[in-house]
Amino acid sequence: MIVSFFYSYIIELMTLIEWLNQQLKAEYMKDILDQVSKDEACFNVYPPKEKRYLSLELLPYDQLKVVIIGQDPYHQFGQAHGLAFSCLKQPLPLSLKNIFKAIESNGFDVNYENGDLSRYVHQGVLLWNTYLSVIEGKPLSHKSDAYVTLTKKLIQKIVDEKSHLVFMLWGGFAQQFEPLIDKKHLVIKTSHPSPLSSYRGFLTSQQFKDANAYLIVHGKTPIDWR
Repeated sequence: MIVSFFYSYIIELMTLIEWLNQQLKAEYMKDILDQVSKDEACFNVYPPKEKRYLSLELLPYDQLKVVIIGQDPYHQFGQAHGLAFSCLKQPLPLSLKNIFKAIESNGFDVNYENGDLSRYVHQGVLLWNTYLSVIEGKPLSHKSDAYVTLTKKLIQKIVDEKSHLVFMLWGGFAQQFEPLIDKKHLVIKTSHPSPLSSYRGFLTSQQFKDANAYLIVHGKTPIDWR
């Protein structure tokens, strides 16, 4: 039984990574990846290349429960490491602090000293940045329609293959993807956790409790958001 479980996990994981590799080789991705490669020769580009696709590499796809869509990675040294909103370095970015505040207001004890959100990914939370890279100090420097297309394809794949997932769409950018999500999933929309908009609903939302309640109703283990 244990062997069967791990075999299934490996097959699904390989399938997801293989899918990503196929997309990265597709014609629509060529220009942006060429640009990123050129920029890497002249600038610091984050996250490092070996961590750029960590959100899919760490994800146990067979246990996927929650999808969170970010925009682009943190653009300061030592912050971005391939998981949207996650940060290994102190002080934490303000957006991540606000995420922790919202989680705390939902009744979870949060460790503000640990900004590494891989603990969520291992439980089945996809933390995906639409634009997968950024030049140091230049937010949205790799803004590209190709990355948006890749994200749409990823969401469509997930929607088609999975049932009863929670999609957390924070802010207008993430909410552009809502039409791709069908009724067999739960969509939770709030403002973005950025200090510029978090007061418009993000900080007072019960979204983390609501997500867990939905997962439990559909026979899934809730996320430990601590």
